[in-house]
Amino acid sequence: ECGVALEQSLEGLQVTQDSYNTQRTFCTRLERNADMLYEQAKTALLNNEEEKAKSLLFERTQVQQKLKKALVACAEEKQRLAKLQSNVDALEQRALEVESLLNRAVGAKALQDSSNMDLLSLDDEDPLLRKFQDMGID
Repeated sequence: ECGVALEQSLEGLQVTQDSYNTQRTFCTRLERNADMLYEQAKTALLNNEEEKAKSLLFERTQVQQKLKKALVACAEEKQRLAKLQSNVDALEQRALEVESLLNRAVGAKALQDSSNMDLLSLDDEDPLLRKFQDMGID
């Protein structure tokens, strides 16, 4: 049960990590796009193309709005990732505890079985021979 939960959590952690990385890449792309539009608008102004500059700045504003939303989503994804990592760490700790308990139980069972074998080997002796030994006759 603990192993299955851990495996599922690790898969979820990987998916969330991938999603976070994708979100970060998207934010970086939007930021670069906004910067590029700003540079193009500056160039348009230098070339006395005010309408083009205005259009580029308007487009930049739209990209910046998308960027803000993407950054919020990225921050939320980062929080989910941190929470999942914390949960996975706790599950890994629990799995180690369970494994330790199982190993101890197996070791105790093996010790008990070996003790039982010693008792069985005593029972294999001839009862008449034991009676003579008890009387002190070898």
